[in-house]
Amino acid sequence: MFDPGVGRHTPPGWASGTVIYQGADLGAAAPTPAIEQTVLLGPTDTVKYAAANPILAAAAPVLMLLGQLRLMPVERQAEPLAQHVADAIEKFDRTMEKTGVPEEDARIAKFALCETADDLIGNLPWPKNDDWAQNGMLRQFFHTEVTGTGFYEALNTILANPETHYDLLELMHACLSLGFEGQYRGVRREDNNLERVRRDVYETLRYFRARAGEDISPRWQGLAATMAQPSARLPLWVVAAAATALLTAAFFALRVFITNEGDAAAGELLALNPSTPVAIERASVAPLAEPVKATPPATTAQIDRIRSALAKEVEGGGLTIGTKGNFIVVEINNALLFQSGRAEAKPEFQPIAADIAAALQPEPGQIRIVGHTDNVKPRKSSPFKSNFDLSVARAKAVETMMAPKFSDPSRLTVDGKGEDEPIADNATPEGRAKNRRVDVMIPREETL
Repeated sequence: MFDPGVGRHTPPGWASGTVIYQGADLGAAAPTPAIEQTVLLGPTDTVKYAAANPILAAAAPVLMLLGQLRLMPVERQAEPLAQHVADAIEKFDRTMEKTGVPEEDARIAKFALCETADDLIGNLPWPKNDDWAQNGMLRQFFHTEVTGTGFYEALNTILANPETHYDLLELMHACLSLGFEGQYRGVRREDNNLERVRRDVYETLRYFRARAGEDISPRWQGLAATMAQPSARLPLWVVAAAATALLTAAFFALRVFITNEGDAAAGELLALNPSTPVAIERASVAPLAEPVKATPPATTAQIDRIRSALAKEVEGGGLTIGTKGNFIVVEINNALLFQSGRAEAKPEFQPIAADIAAALQPEPGQIRIVGHTDNVKPRKSSPFKSNFDLSVARAKAVETMMAPKFSDPSRLTVDGKGEDEPIADNATPEGRAKNRRVDVMIPREETL
């Protein structure tokens, strides 16, 4: 913010041309000799004023002159001074045209400068009260008399849209800071709202543009540079990168180790329960009683309905339908579903999946889709780290094909058993082929 009066302050009640020196002997104040007016007028025309605000930069010579006239004792001559100020305002007007400031903003800025000059210079002590009034700037440029209200009327108009007229508002704040009072001049302090007006304008400017820092230079503090010490230590980023690499390698190594050990433990547990029947020899010489054949569970109309609906697929050898505990199981051979080591269902399984869904749709109860594998471990290049992961993925692939055919897909749940529930001996290729399967299980209706 441009303010010609910054750093200079005249206490209330003191004459602007008087300086009081403090000391042991308090003598009478000595008046400062008045400066010739021509000496004061020259320098303001030759100095270049740099500012981001083009209006404020063009008005700087006029504002600087008005500030000096208020603060320095000058032998005042109305006509030469009026001519000099008028020339400066005309120069300001020409500069506005060159810088491309909008015509209306340039006109208001010119009016504000004229009224500020008339208010500040007109209220300086003159030999005759009307010396300046006859040479006023408003009279010369706008053919009107000084009322003290035009400035504030223009200010109210600008405050209605301050962001668009920011540069002009900054000029008017400089005029107020320089001492322009207008209609508030002579009003009692308790009735004077001038300070509130000046503060409102300042806060409006700060709202749209933050105040610059107080430091004269952004790099006024010296750098706390110290002599470089030779060091053999590695940079911190190298240590961090190495630690991250070690942790990542340890994670994957432990994952592979745990998977392999888990598979080995599962295999040992399965070996405890042989897949072939165990023959028990009796030591007694008593004749063997004929074995009692277990009565097969009575078939129900439910399993007959399912077998009838899937008779074509059963005859083709792709499906087997039976019971397992409280469930009816539709066993899907893996050769019909997947290629070796893969979990993407073959496209030709789509119509079979639709038939299975149609057969099970009217039957009550939740439907479990359970994947099974043989005991051959996935290859290291496989995306599946264990047979369990492979069995779950295959069950999900079957669910994906069947779900759209159900009115309530939430009836389907997915599970994987890996190699844990074989139905044949994994020691032979035929046994492993039977163990690679997907079971679709639905509760027997008499258990619901």
